[in-house]
Amino acid sequence: MREESRSTRERLLQSGAELMADRGFKGVSVRAICKHADTSMNMIHHFFGSKQGLLDAIVAMYGNQALEVPMWLLQTPPKSQQEFESRMELLFAATLDACVEHRSLLMVVIREQADPPALSNYMARLSCFLEEAKTCGYVRANLDTEMITGAMLDRIMAQVQFAPWLKRTLGIDVSADRAYRTRWSRANVDLFLHGMVPAELGAGHEGEHSDVG
Repeated sequence: MREESRSTRERLLQSGAELMADRGFKGVSVRAICKHADTSMNMIHHFFGSKQGLLDAIVAMYGNQALEVPMWLLQTPPKSQQEFESRMELLFAATLDACVEHRSLLMVVIREQADPPALSNYMARLSCFLEEAKTCGYVRANLDTEMITGAMLDRIMAQVQFAPWLKRTLGIDVSADRAYRTRWSRANVDLFLHGMVPAELGAGHEGEHSDVG
């Protein structure tokens, strides 16, 4: 693909993601996307076949770009409790960073309730990683790994989705404040791994909640 064609295609992907993230798929026209990308109207048909084709490419791009590093962290089982907890902290931070960097793509996925294959693979791999940790005794034997996986991803996506509200109301710029993202990741890992009650109190109630993940 010539450099000029690649640039036009990338501009269409970026413009489509930005506008669809803000207005939704149905709320933005081919004309508006092409105008935003500074290209002629037939370019979407040329590169993607249709506006739906552009949406599909945006959704696929989210999975390919945003989840590459987090997926790498899940490729091998943890070898110790310390490594497991360190890797979980890195995973939270890497996934949050990736979603912040590709916020427009994520917002399109959320708005259109899309299901990128890479996202399903990420959730399946994370659940498997937690099952491996369970086998090694690094987490509770009765942990519902599928539910925990969904809850973790929900936390990360919500943080990115509501980033403009956080900046407007609390003055927290999630995209620019790396120290805040690091603190947020550590606090969430601590909550998921250790909960809020002291260990001796939690042990006294463990039998009462044996069916809760």
